[in-house]
Amino acid sequence: MSAGVVTGARRAPRKKAVISTKRAGFILRWVVIAAVGIVMGFPLFYLFSSSLMTAHDVSAYPPHLLPPVVNWANFVDAFNYLTGRTIFNTFLYSIGILVLQLVIVLPAGFALARIPFKGAAIILGFLLVPMFLPTTVVLVPLFVVTHQLGLVGGYAGMIIPIVGRTAFGTLLFRQFFVGLPPALIESARMDGAGWFRILWSVALPLARPAIAAYASITFLNAWNDYIWPLVSAPDDAHRVMSVALAPLASGQLSNIPPNIGLAAAVISTIPVLITFLFAQKWYVQGIVGTGVDY
Repeated sequence: MSAGVVTGARRAPRKKAVISTKRAGFILRWVVIAAVGIVMGFPLFYLFSSSLMTAHDVSAYPPHLLPPVVNWANFVDAFNYLTGRTIFNTFLYSIGILVLQLVIVLPAGFALARIPFKGAAIILGFLLVPMFLPTTVVLVPLFVVTHQLGLVGGYAGMIIPIVGRTAFGTLLFRQFFVGLPPALIESARMDGAGWFRILWSVALPLARPAIAAYASITFLNAWNDYIWPLVSAPDDAHRVMSVALAPLASGQLSNIPPNIGLAAAVISTIPVLITFLFAQKWYVQGIVGTGVDY
């Protein structure tokens, strides 16, 4: 009896030690997460805070973390600089690329994953090549082809050449559709469904996480794209926000104070943040489900 009491007394401190170690690990993990979050979120916080300052407060030393006087008029001046046409062009450019690429990569990825045909391995090999080429390498020939087709200086010349960059999306959805249970496809075929009906009714509803992940990445890349919109349509009528913000970042426009430029950067950042927050759940599921390392 006394031996059992001694054994229980020895086990109790061990359990407390294990619980204390787990609790310490839990606290340490959250401290690290909070620290990383603060480091990564501070530039965004300072951007928004500086966008509400006056030009004098932005250049003050030591710098202000919070605006001494909140100046919401900066956003009005920033919007007047960007203009509604520039914001519309940016949405049209980004959404146009996203929608047209989805129209291409979804059936292409499904066909490579589920429809047996000769030459599928060769096509996969060709799709890998563009992924290893820098964008600047194909910029000149892409512009030459676009110019020869008479598309330079318009929305078609801005959007259509970028829509052709479908190698990554095709491989992404091919990887996802390969992981679908074969019984789903076989049962649909036995019921008389064609390949398009299987894609629309069976594959696409299950691919929502992958679609959301790809949509958020594609929208972000198109929204931040600078070189191609500048080259293909440099006029003000087709200007996008990345092109409009570049002179402010380089200091080429001395008549625009830095606080107005920061407010313009906030306006450009808001749609991207909203898109990511809206698709965050599906974004994480899409990365896990496809097994693709971004």
